Amino acid sequence: MRRLVRRGALVVAVMSLTSLCSAVPAAGHNGVGAAFKGRAGPYTVYAYDGYTLPHNELQYRLVLLDASNGEPAEDVSVRITASKPGAARVTTTANVYANVVLYTLVNPYPANWLVDVRLHGSPGNGEVSFHLHGFSGYSPAATAAATPARVSQPRSTPATTIATVCAGVLLAAAAAFTWRRRRRPAGQ
Repeated sequence: MRRLVRRGALVVAVMSLTSLCSAVPAAGHNGVGAAFKGRAGPYTVYAYDGYTLPHNELQYRLVLLDASNGEPAEDVSVRITASKPGAARVTTTANVYANVVLYTLVNPYPANWLVDVRLHGSPGNGEVSFHLHGFSGYSPAATAAATPARVSQPRSTPATTIATVCAGVLLAAAAAFTWRRRRRPAGQ
């Protein structure tokens, strides 16, 4: 009986660690993490700051909802323009996947982008403007002012660190279980 309880406890511990380690990001529809939430005519727009891409670019995203019922707004054509201090207005390509819009802009750090979004769809037309941030992880001016021969090593993201720690804990638990099982005399 004690053996069964121990095995059950081990299974519960492994399942708990697995669920903690494989947590998924919150859905964008509730606005968690959005840098901007606003109305654009019949649409609710959630705008998120960008993810870093190679060549000093950031990929930003929008989530579009029908403001009347909160459902995803699909079949919407999107036009995005952006400006930052001291630079010409830029028009970027908007890639629309259902109600998620991905678009890429050059990293404006230390400035911010003023993004203008125009939406056209069956519920109607809408327009909204908002500011989005740059990413301070890369600044050509700061890098040039620092040591020119400096080599930067890639840093792990928090998700990578958490996944590595969880994998290590799971591996240690499995090793301890196996080692303990081998040390027991037969019949116990």
